[in-house]
Amino acid sequence: MAFAGSISANAFEFNLSPDITGRWDNTIQYIGGMRAQGIDSGIGNSPFFDESDYKYGHAGSIVTNRVSDLTEFNLSYRQEYGFRVSASLFKDFAYTDSVQFNPGLAAPGVPYSALGTYPGNKYSSYTRSYYVNGTQPLDAFAYGNFDIGGHSTAIKLGRLTQIWGTAIFFGDQSISYAQNPVDGIKGSASPGSTLKELALPRAQFYVQTAITPELSLAAQYFFEFEHNLLPEGGTYLGLSDFLFYGPSQLLGAVPHGDDFRPKNVDNNFGVRATWSPSFLAGGNLGFYYRRLDEAQPWVLFGQNPATGASNYHLAYNQGTQLFGVSAEAGIGILSTGFEVSYRHNTALNSVAGPQPADLSGSSGARGDTINLIGNAMMPLSKTPFYEGGFALAEVAFTQRVGSIKNAALYNGTSNLAACPTGSKWDGCSTNGSVVAAMQFDPQWLQVFPGVDLDMPVFVMYGLYGNTPSLSTAIGNQGALIYTVGLHAAVYNKYNITLQYNGYHSHTSGSTSFAPGGPAFYAGGNGAFMWNDKPWISLTLQTTF
Repeated sequence: MAFAGSISANAFEFNLSPDITGRWDNTIQYIGGMRAQGIDSGIGNSPFFDESDYKYGHAGSIVTNRVSDLTEFNLSYRQEYGFRVSASLFKDFAYTDSVQFNPGLAAPGVPYSALGTYPGNKYSSYTRSYYVNGTQPLDAFAYGNFDIGGHSTAIKLGRLTQIWGTAIFFGDQSISYAQNPVDGIKGSASPGSTLKELALPRAQFYVQTAITPELSLAAQYFFEFEHNLLPEGGTYLGLSDFLFYGPSQLLGAVPHGDDFRPKNVDNNFGVRATWSPSFLAGGNLGFYYRRLDEAQPWVLFGQNPATGASNYHLAYNQGTQLFGVSAEAGIGILSTGFEVSYRHNTALNSVAGPQPADLSGSSGARGDTINLIGNAMMPLSKTPFYEGGFALAEVAFTQRVGSIKNAALYNGTSNLAACPTGSKWDGCSTNGSVVAAMQFDPQWLQVFPGVDLDMPVFVMYGLYGNTPSLSTAIGNQGALIYTVGLHAAVYNKYNITLQYNGYHSHTSGSTSFAPGGPAFYAGGNGAFMWNDKPWISLTLQTTF
C-alpha cells in the first residue's frame, strides 16, 4: 500500500510598492508506496532486471516514502513584467543507495552481484539525486507584455515550458515531441499523467503576438539541450538495470562510455500560427514548423577511438524536422482535439550495433514518420449509477514512410539481421502502430455531509503494432497500464485517494545467462519487466 499526503500552504503575498507585488508558494507533499505482488522468477532471474526486481522484493515492501517541497516565487511589476523561479526538493526515506541483487547464482559459480551495474554496489550520485534525496531547479524566466505597433505581444526569456498541439497523453506522437524534456521517472510511477504534468523547463526565448483578433504567431529559440528523465536501473520501476544515466557498467564488465549529446545551442527552434475563425465557434487551427534535437536516447555499442575498448552509451538524434497541423473544436457536448505531424529524419527503434562505418556508435536508424492524434472529452450526465464526472479518450497512430538511414540497425520485423524472429511480440517495430488511452471519472455528490466521491479509472493499451519511432515501448501492442482509484473530497479541503496501479505486457520464450543457470524470459513486448510490480497507493491531500 502507498501512503501520500500533500499540503499546499497559503501563499505568502507581499507588496513592495503599489506597482510591485510578489507571491511565494510552497507545496509540501508526502508520498509512499507498497508492492502488491511478489517476484516473477522470469523477471527476477534475469541479470538485466534483478537489481530493480529485488530492490523491494516482497509483496508488502514499501517502495517509496518521500517528502518533497515544490517552492515557487513570482514577482511582477504592474502585472505586465516580472520573473518566476521554482524548484523542487525531496527526501525518500525508503531508498538507500545500496543496490540489491537476486541472492542466487546467475550461472554456476557466478553470483548476480558479480554482474552489477554500479561499482561498489552503491548508487551513483546521479541516481541518488533523483531517488534518495535531491534538489531540482525548474522554472527561471523573466517575462514582459508589450504593445508593439498596435499588436499585443508577450515575451519570455529563461527556463520555461511550452506545449504545442492538442495531445494529452501521447508525447511520442505529438507535435510537442521533444519540445520539452519529459519526466519519465514521475510518469512511470504516476500512470495517467498528462504531458503538461510531465514537461520540464528548457532555456529559450519565446515570443507570441496577436496579428489580428483571429490570428496569432509564436516562435521560440532554444539555448539548452535537456534529455528526458527516465526510470533508472536498480530502482523499483527501472526499465533495465544498466540504463540510463546512473548505472556505469553492463553485466559488471562493459563500461558506460561517453554519450553523444547535442550542443546546448544547436539551431533548435519552432514557429506556430494559430487561427481562430468565427465558424469554429471558439475553436482554432494551428500550423507548426519545428527543428529539434531529440530528448529520447538510443542505447548503442561502440569503441573508444583512442583505446579500441568496447563500451555502451547513449546517443541523441539531431536535426529532426517536424511539420504539423492541429485543430480544436467543440462538437456538441464533446471537446475535441486533433493533430497530424510529419517528422523528417527522426530516430527509429534501433539495435545497439555498431556498424563498421560507425564503430564509435554515434547514431541509430533514422527515417520519416506520420503521426496522428485524436482526443475527446465529455461531461457525464446523471444516471442511476453516478451523478456526474467526465470521460476522456485519446488515440495515437504512427506510420513509417520512405527509406531508412542506417537501415542495418533498424529493429523492425522486416529486418531479420536486427530482429531474428521477425516478430513484433519480441519488441520489434512494425511500420504502423495504434495506441489508446482512456480516463473515466464518475462522481457522487454529498455521499456524506461535506463529502463528494469520484472513481478515477485510467487505461492505456497498445491496440496494434509497435511504434517504429524510438520510444520506451510502453505503448507496444498488448501492453497494458492501468489504475483504479476511489477519491473523496471532504469539505472541498481534504482529498483522500485509494488507488491500484497495474502493468502487463507480453513475454516470450525462456533462456538463461549460461548453461546450468536459472531460466528467465527471453524477451517480450512492452515494459514486461513491470509485470510483477503492481502497487497500491493511498493519497491524503489538504489545502489551506
